[in-house]
Amino acid sequence: MAVVLNARSDALQVECSQVVIDGIECTETIVKWTGVASHSIIEESFELYPDRALDQLLCLHRHKPPWTAPALRNKLSEIPPETLFVLARSSSGTLLLCPLAHRGSSSSCCLRGSARGLDDFELVSLRDSSCTAALLLLALELPPHVMASTAASWAAERVAARVGGARLRREKRLPSLFTRWGWCSWDAHGVQVQRWQLEAMSKHHPAWMVLDDGWQEEVRPEEWRQWLHTPQSRFGAKDFDLKELTSQLSKDSIKLLVWHTLLGYWGGVAPERGFRTRNLRPWWPSGLREGCPGEVDVWEGDFSPLEKEDFLRFYREFYETLASAGVAGVKCDGQFLAEVLVGPSGAQELAAAQEKALAAFGPSDVPVISCMSMTLPMVHGGSAVLARVSDDHAYPGVPEDAASVARHIWHCSTNSIWLAPFVHCDWDMLKTSEWHGTIHAVARAVAGCPVYTSDPAEHFNLEILRPLLLPGSDQVCPCLHAGLPIDRQIFQDPTVNRRPWWLLNSTAGGFMAAAFGLCDTGAEEMTETLYPLDCHLVKEHACLQVSLEGLGHAAPFSDAGWDVRMHYMGFAVLALAPILDFGEHRVAIFGLSGLWNPTGSLLGRWTDPEGLHVQLHCAGQLLLWSSGTFQTTIDGCQVTLSGGLNAAAWTLSLGSATI
Repeated sequence: MAVVLNARSDALQVECSQVVIDGIECTETIVKWTGVASHSIIEESFELYPDRALDQLLCLHRHKPPWTAPALRNKLSEIPPETLFVLARSSSGTLLLCPLAHRGSSSSCCLRGSARGLDDFELVSLRDSSCTAALLLLALELPPHVMASTAASWAAERVAARVGGARLRREKRLPSLFTRWGWCSWDAHGVQVQRWQLEAMSKHHPAWMVLDDGWQEEVRPEEWRQWLHTPQSRFGAKDFDLKELTSQLSKDSIKLLVWHTLLGYWGGVAPERGFRTRNLRPWWPSGLREGCPGEVDVWEGDFSPLEKEDFLRFYREFYETLASAGVAGVKCDGQFLAEVLVGPSGAQELAAAQEKALAAFGPSDVPVISCMSMTLPMVHGGSAVLARVSDDHAYPGVPEDAASVARHIWHCSTNSIWLAPFVHCDWDMLKTSEWHGTIHAVARAVAGCPVYTSDPAEHFNLEILRPLLLPGSDQVCPCLHAGLPIDRQIFQDPTVNRRPWWLLNSTAGGFMAAAFGLCDTGAEEMTETLYPLDCHLVKEHACLQVSLEGLGHAAPFSDAGWDVRMHYMGFAVLALAPILDFGEHRVAIFGLSGLWNPTGSLLGRWTDPEGLHVQLHCAGQLLLWSSGTFQTTIDGCQVTLSGGLNAAAWTLSLGSATI
């Protein structure tokens, strides 16, 4: 029996229907609003309540204007202000609450708990002046056995079907440049970045570099309030000859991306630039004013956004200027500001103009990083391909502590439950020269996200990156999807729960699982077990506890699970590969050694009368588990196994030889 949502307002219509997704019957509820147009942007709230209680809630709410964070609750009346996604457990299954941003109706919504108490919650609608009808909420209830990641994907599909302009991740190809490792100037140098610093870093041969904030306008970091309201006064760089810089970097086969904000610069575009602008101050939703007043205060002040008529012309001229200088792509920041300055519809129109203008760089595969874009107009607007999924975990000149690392891993992984169906997830840059470089590297490996660093050239440590890269290349060893928490831990806070936090991702050769010690337990050791049920495995698998120093321990992955132990800021990595019947014996192919994600190094495997064949991305040492030994023929990056007796975990050095 489905959870029924009831409205306390005659302005709302609640429509409930049964839908079948992948053969599973689900209940979909749509909440609509109809009313009259207003003279300006208006915020209005409506009360809803279910016909029975929900037990556990994961709420992703805007804890800062640009970013969402997880909050765990037990009642709908406790939902934090500005919540954009809820995953809830009821007695009958999983319920997802998805407030909507609908470009056609110029509206955007969020959720919050109701002061009435009980299990009431409020649906808060932010509407442009022309809006007279809008879709406000989609709720999807699924049976208990459906995984949370699957439930979120199905909900995203239903949202895309209902909301004009929304596009899913599967429709967006990740630009090929982001499959290789890169570098960003921000954490390393901040707004004081200089050309020689990029040239020095180029000697380490990243495939791409981001020239972040600091190249457009002359600003002082200590005057940050003025800095965040500075408009863009020119297209050219303050101290950078971009054409000369891109020419120099191209000698090392490095592509250059440059940073800007969706408004142009933080404060918009200066009036004297030849584009129509207007002076505006942000219109803050009540949930942000009440929930994070200090963060709202940071952005309070005058901005100079473009008039809608000049959105496309500005971006075409801007991007044509960058492309003519040899720039390959951009990092687009500050995307949340558009919503509070020009409204939900204006924010989507500005992002659509930017996306259309990207043709200036080339017909396709333009590398773009979307940042500060965790708002519904941006997510449902459909333009973002690769998007950041958490607040900055580090800042220029500010040492990163363990609590920041723990918070970042938790936030990125839980935010990805909501965002991964819409975008490729970006976990931000990391520093290879700091104590936390390795744990961040492992997190990036299981996240399946782009890998880019932000060390000064003289401190960069390539050894931290090597276990992320296919041997002898700058290619990141790939996962197939986004790294997500296992289902039974989704409703836990790993920074206070005294157990390791499991993240799981699929690969071409199996799965990668990583456990992280994110709770400060002092000297006390944390323990946790991963079970086959956590991975929803259909076939029997073998498990390898990955070690960069040796073979690691391997065995069949039984119902008893796999135990790990660690202290605060510790981690453990597992590779899971299906066990294949091979003659009288069984074998599991884990992939190449020396990688945090060995199963990602496989391209495929197949059997024929000659034996079991394994195709790899590149040469290296092959890790296997078997119940017997085998005769092995190696031809480049292809291995053929035949015959055999008794063995455990072992390696093969790939080359051109018959063993």
